[in-house]
Amino acid sequence: MKSKFFVFICIFVLISSGFCFANGQKETSADQVTLKYIYWGSPAEDAAVKQALSDFEAANPTIKVEPMYLPGDLDGSTYNAKMKALAVSNTLPDVGYFRPEEFGNYAENDYFLKLDDLMARDGMGESYLSQTWLKIKGNTYGAYTAAECQVMWYNKKVLEEAGIPIPPTDYKNAWTWDEFVSVLKKITVDSKGKHPGDATFNAKDIVRYGVSYDLWSAMYYPSVWSNGGDIIGADGKTVYIDKPETIEAFQNLADLMNVHHVMPRMSGGTNISPLTMLANNQLGFYVTGQWTLLDLGGMKDFDYGVAALPIMKKPAQIYVSGVNVVFKATKHPEEAWALQKWMMDPSKTLDLYTSGLWMPTKKSYYTDEKDLAKWLNNDVHPQGFKEAVVDSMAVAINEPIKIRNINQIWGDYLNAAVESIWIGEKTAKEALTEVAEKVRKSGLLQGSY
Repeated sequence: MKSKFFVFICIFVLISSGFCFANGQKETSADQVTLKYIYWGSPAEDAAVKQALSDFEAANPTIKVEPMYLPGDLDGSTYNAKMKALAVSNTLPDVGYFRPEEFGNYAENDYFLKLDDLMARDGMGESYLSQTWLKIKGNTYGAYTAAECQVMWYNKKVLEEAGIPIPPTDYKNAWTWDEFVSVLKKITVDSKGKHPGDATFNAKDIVRYGVSYDLWSAMYYPSVWSNGGDIIGADGKTVYIDKPETIEAFQNLADLMNVHHVMPRMSGGTNISPLTMLANNQLGFYVTGQWTLLDLGGMKDFDYGVAALPIMKKPAQIYVSGVNVVFKATKHPEEAWALQKWMMDPSKTLDLYTSGLWMPTKKSYYTDEKDLAKWLNNDVHPQGFKEAVVDSMAVAINEPIKIRNINQIWGDYLNAAVESIWIGEKTAKEALTEVAEKVRKSGLLQGSY
């Protein structure tokens, strides 16, 4: 009888102590749970994420978070290699960033926790932008970390010196491509004060350029889509990179370097980062990812602005971001999900948005004036940001990460072809017509996830 009573008391104590963490209840066990959170980014992003994780720990004292930071690289190769090594060695973290181009492959191979039941339980789905949740075969395995896109920053002092009026911020009424090129020629100048088109202009002695574009796969899409082109169809089987509209878009970008001389060349150009050039009055415009605002906003005494992306034929925008996932191998799925929710909630991590690192994925932060003001009304976000950037998300198309083998298609075929255009080795028509046939014969066009 005593033994039965002892068992009853033990069970009662266990239940009363609240071991369960489900439904957002705080764990009260004396044992602290440790989660590993993996991510990439610039040193400034590293600091911002670590602060968000520290805030999470303060709000959840029974959970410790170990940051696993890797410096960012544009093509993601370093991060992908690290993730592959962790998967092979069965040492994946609990939660964190995942490269979008590899998301479908890992999701299909069951590396991520299915989130649908957790989302339904916590009422998460409908309160976020529809593009946020990433599904494979009807199941949700991840969410975009942020609603990022392409932006165009400019140096106010440079434009004023060149006699350029304030650029348009309405994404629907931006400069045409020809108007944009004309502006860039007025900004670009050599050491003798000559501009492209002047008889004695020296393209090898440029001291200030009109523009710099980030040249990597996701940053090509807005220009291509603006011109009515595409790369690979959403079906994952149709090649569009040799469409006349796609060819023209790539040639327009290449001509900025090789014909108009208003953009640093990839070969024989400057090795200084575009952000540094922009801040040093060596550059008028910089077309890049929105997340660079974190670094831009940290530059003291630098007066910058934002302009609407130039239009080739129609306004275009990309929805691009890393993916946040909970790894299926985690021993603490509830705590890991709690951390993912925290990182997705602007009310908990507002500094990540006011600092310029991220744009929210939660709907109300686009539609509710009070929520908009929470992340936009500050010294970091320049005047016109809502019209040029936030409002342009109305036409944003997701980066096509659900195309099977898309990362390999870029790595094995498209990157080299496009680079040959940038350095002037081939025209866009030559390079893209040639590579399109190679891709069609590659065996990599295996549909979409």
